[in-house]
Amino acid sequence: MLIFNCSKAFAEFIEPKSKEGTPRLVLAAPSPNLADDAELLRDNSGQKPAHLQQWVVHLVRIRRRACIFAMEADTRYAMVFTGLKKGDLKGFINQLIERLANEMAFAAGDLGMMVDFDAAMEKFLARHRDFRFFLRADRSVQAHLKDVVWHLQDQAEMAGELPEGHEECGMFDESANDILRSTKGRKDYFVPAEEMLCQWLTDYAGLTAQGESKLRAQIRANKRRFIQD
Repeated sequence: MLIFNCSKAFAEFIEPKSKEGTPRLVLAAPSPNLADDAELLRDNSGQKPAHLQQWVVHLVRIRRRACIFAMEADTRYAMVFTGLKKGDLKGFINQLIERLANEMAFAAGDLGMMVDFDAAMEKFLARHRDFRFFLRADRSVQAHLKDVVWHLQDQAEMAGELPEGHEECGMFDESANDILRSTKGRKDYFVPAEEMLCQWLTDYAGLTAQGESKLRAQIRANKRRFIQD
């Protein structure tokens, strides 16, 4: 199940108005805490969801355009969308899933990994058939999301324009996700790009604990070589 925790600005954008008698898309959250959802929610078959992925989503207008920012709560992996139309729920979900899969494929390819991404994508979609939209905030995630917003505002100011389309937005995602982050639940700093890649490969491509350790070591070795060069 994919859960989108919406700010008021994004909720009003993705669900401008609903006709009387039509079920609402963005609902009140079952709990203020994201961690409670595993116990409180039920999927479309009436079962507790076995797999949850929590995203916090916000909207900020930059250069008079609606810019959507989404951040995955565990890894703090951020994505930006600059071309979405108001009320285009299907477009938002499709773009997020498609671009996330592409970014993971590119990241794995850059490390020389051979991954069956068709099979990984099939597994992702099977685990996340259900979607929930809640009007809910998370202060820790919002603090990091605010930093990503600042980076896009700064880039737009310097470049005089916003990124357009999957490729340009993906390039912004890459830079935003290479910034060190910290949370109360972790004693060490971490890099969202590394965390999301390891999570994706573990959950959907069979990466083992031993393989993850080797992957993290390779990522750090590549960064050291890049700095030295």
